[in-house]
Amino acid sequence: MKIPLYTFLCSLTALIAVNSSAQVNYDNWNFQIRAQNSQLIDTLAMLGVRPDATSGFDFAYDVPRPPQPPSGSFLETYFPHSGGNYPPQFGSKYAVDYQGPSDPVWSMSVDASDAGPIKLYWDSVYVNSIESRVQLFLHDIAGGMYVNMRTQGSYTFSFSSKRDFEIVGAAKIDLKVLMEGFWNGTTQVQDTVTGYLAAPGSPHAFADSGKLYLSAAGTGMLVFPNAPSGNYYLVIRHRNHLETWSAESMPLAKTTTSYSAYDYSTGPGQAYGLNALKQVGSVYVTWGGDVNQDHVVDFRDRNLTWNNRGQSGYYSSDCNGDNTTDSTDYNIVQDNRLKVYQRP
Repeated sequence: MKIPLYTFLCSLTALIAVNSSAQVNYDNWNFQIRAQNSQLIDTLAMLGVRPDATSGFDFAYDVPRPPQPPSGSFLETYFPHSGGNYPPQFGSKYAVDYQGPSDPVWSMSVDASDAGPIKLYWDSVYVNSIESRVQLFLHDIAGGMYVNMRTQGSYTFSFSSKRDFEIVGAAKIDLKVLMEGFWNGTTQVQDTVTGYLAAPGSPHAFADSGKLYLSAAGTGMLVFPNAPSGNYYLVIRHRNHLETWSAESMPLAKTTTSYSAYDYSTGPGQAYGLNALKQVGSVYVTWGGDVNQDHVVDFRDRNLTWNNRGQSGYYSSDCNGDNTTDSTDYNIVQDNRLKVYQRP
């Protein structure tokens, strides 16, 4: 018995989805992108990565899109491919597109028979479970929007004609930064820092920013989705430590899987300026006590800390991160008085 092509392709797409749903390693994952309008739902589109896949046609993974139904009413999400080793008899629309793990980028199109709102949606919980070196942003080329597919599970747009998208990455820095008041010599109180990418030339305008909740080791992945590839200073801000700049600007690329690394803790030369980091044992930490974040530790920070003494909670005056403002925090401010941030 012959199986119709449409039925075969739909079954194959579903089989791939079921068998690979638990993959979370950076080089072995996949997920569906569904589309829905007022009349139809399309569930065939799937993208993914396999260690042995390529940027061209892979017979084991890539699945062409089935033909549009004869009724004339359709909604389809597909990955356009032609040329190279893509078989011309399969057409140029692919429902399933797997690529290798080395910084893949996907082109994707959405088309429909009827105008109106279309919602694209995916499993953001699953996407967020993929190793953090993988960063995926849905870029609506016509609308100019970037959607973080880790944190947002859908995107709705007004459809009038074929809409083109791309799924791209971001500039990423695997960061390590230790903060004087929060570091006890072994572990660090977990807290949020904000990273900025500053242009290498004066006046060093910020090109992008990203927030990061540091691990107990002072580490985590900073993600900058908006900055184009280029050279940047890395700037770190925390609620009560002095702003700290990287010693030099560094090249960063907007990628899906590769990333750069920066570790402020390894030596004084990792931060811009003279004595911009404090040595504590064998590591280097940022200076604590800038409670009001005006780039200098002075009497204003001391007064704020003194006025908040005995208060419990998430205060900038809590310079050691124990959720209480007391003499320990006051001493950090006092010991670091007249310390000033340094920048190019």
